[in-house]
Amino acid sequence: MYRNLFRYTVVITNTMKNIHKSLLAFGVITISLLSCDTTKQKPEDKSNSSQEEIAFPSFDQYFNNLENFSGNVLVAVYNKPIFKKSYGYANIELSVKNTSQSKFRIGSITKQFTAMAIMILQEQGKLNVTDKLSHHISDVPESWKEITIHQLLTHTSGIMHSWALEGFEDNMMLYTPINEIIDKFKDQPLDGYPGEKFQYSGTGYFILSTLIEKVSGKSYETFLKEEIFDIIGMANSGSDAPEKIIPNRVSGYYSDSTGTYNSTFIYMPILTGGGNLFSTTDDFLKWDQSFYDNTLISKESKEKMFTTELNNYAYGWDVIKSDSLYRTSHTGSVPGGLARIDRYPNNGILVVIFSNNIRNTNPEMGGEFSKLVLEELDKTGYNNK
Repeated sequence: MYRNLFRYTVVITNTMKNIHKSLLAFGVITISLLSCDTTKQKPEDKSNSSQEEIAFPSFDQYFNNLENFSGNVLVAVYNKPIFKKSYGYANIELSVKNTSQSKFRIGSITKQFTAMAIMILQEQGKLNVTDKLSHHISDVPESWKEITIHQLLTHTSGIMHSWALEGFEDNMMLYTPINEIIDKFKDQPLDGYPGEKFQYSGTGYFILSTLIEKVSGKSYETFLKEEIFDIIGMANSGSDAPEKIIPNRVSGYYSDSTGTYNSTFIYMPILTGGGNLFSTTDDFLKWDQSFYDNTLISKESKEKMFTTELNNYAYGWDVIKSDSLYRTSHTGSVPGGLARIDRYPNNGILVVIFSNNIRNTNPEMGGEFSKLVLEELDKTGYNNK
């Protein structure tokens, strides 16, 4: 039973490592140019779009060239979509294609919504990011008592990453409450003294979800719906769970050299706060715009949210800021879903990619497509309009 699970876990773990490496590499270089041989025959159009004219054919060609890519792509400039297409199938067995209404698992991009919830609670006067976790939650182990909310948000708490816990992959198939998942980490040693170093930790965001519930008096799901999704109109986003009826929810797959298969089952609530949400690319256009309008939090809180600590990480966002480039981004990877968001606030550019098929290599999730977008927009002058 666990042979396929181990096989799939290796695929997804390697995918996450490669994505992270590519993300850092993309951040320390300036925008590179991608060449393309225009003499080659145009590949077959694998998209599901019925539009007759594509403003940026190189974008469409990029995804048509990817083997077994399935998902949705959105590129917008100043809240105006300039490229929006669907590829592949929402459900292969039923021959249902992806559409703009398809809902995808966004994995670790969930963390930026958890971070936003914390900032909202701070503005409501219910907590401060400088507070120690133990100030709000009393039953924490001795080693956690000096950990602050800020350190949980920036992956500097020292608490180990969820996937590093032996047996975590086995637990992901079980219907286990998030509190029981967190309890499994309480007797684990810290990877470092709080605030000492960057150590990516999904566990830290699981803990933040319980903090949100404790302080707000609402479930994590309800708080996000009422304080974020409803306010900015993200009507097609929410918490994933297998027992729910979720219209247009995609099925998840993985592909290797032998074929395409159903993804390993995961009980998504075990990732609450760190990777349990689903969304659409259209909803992410609204999410992006909320930062320009300061709809959810003040400008001051937004600046705090995007202030980096170690390893260019802020509150739920990777942030690269230099004279030539300002990008806020994140990736997500869970069984059955890959996701990436790149925002370029100085240029009003948004790039969102959601996929429901994890392949052996997923270059679009490492920043390759975003580089192409920047090149094309710079070449055409579109981003200066």
